[in-house]
Amino acid sequence: METWLVVSNCQTFGLANSLKLLGPRFHIDAMDIWAFRKNIEKYKEQLPHYFRVVLHPQFRNIALDFSGAQNLDFIPSINFDAYHPDICYAFSDGPLEGPMGSYHSMIVLAAYEAGLGVEATRKLFRRDVFEGCGFFGRWEQERTQLLAHFADHGLDIASSFTQWSRGDAFMYSVNHPKIHCIHDIARAFLTRLGVDPTDSEIMPADNLVNGPCYPVYPEIAEAFGARGSYLFKLPNDYRLISLEQFIEFSFAVYSRRPPRSILVEGAVHARYENVKAVVAEAA
Repeated sequence: METWLVVSNCQTFGLANSLKLLGPRFHIDAMDIWAFRKNIEKYKEQLPHYFRVVLHPQFRNIALDFSGAQNLDFIPSINFDAYHPDICYAFSDGPLEGPMGSYHSMIVLAAYEAGLGVEATRKLFRRDVFEGCGFFGRWEQERTQLLAHFADHGLDIASSFTQWSRGDAFMYSVNHPKIHCIHDIARAFLTRLGVDPTDSEIMPADNLVNGPCYPVYPEIAEAFGARGSYLFKLPNDYRLISLEQFIEFSFAVYSRRPPRSILVEGAVHARYENVKAVVAEAA
């Protein structure tokens, strides 16, 4: 029996469990990148013994030479922000954790920086503000980038994406897809290897639902034919909070930081500057 090692990000275990179901003749070990780094000395010795190492391409240059692997393959992860264009990561002397873990709302952060209160911030969650922020215009760009990223690694997911796009949102956040998407990626990978996937209706447990589940705002959901809400599912807790609570809890986190000390990730900096301008005008 071939023994594989799968190393990826938060999507690791959904991917590995999907590969196990679709390819039962393989023995598959899985470890996310954070645990892998802690055990990197162990895997330096074990790596050559794996018939196949499946690695997230983002981690090919970590402090381990993967050239010793018998067979090295890459599977990217799914990132797609069209359902959740308001999400950003924030930093203040390191990563900043809020009520939704690492996920922050650009609108809420911009409103806090502008000195608005909870109720005034709540009123910013409306269609014209979203339009000004460019929240409705991200679908095609995100789709093109996602398909191209997988195609660069020999995986054609165009037909799968079409299926994902029909009905409810296929993402819990910008980088947490629902399990059926990860299962489709595993199937595409086995097919690329020339392996006939085992046909079964059984899906692995959707472990990413244990984390934060960001809502698709109703106005955005309507544009994409999905269901929307303003209910935020908290990380590591099966509890929902309202938009008002999310704003209130976020403000409480921000108030503990020095004034003007909170920064957003560089990848969304230009978009955040636009959001700040829209918030200032709307307020």
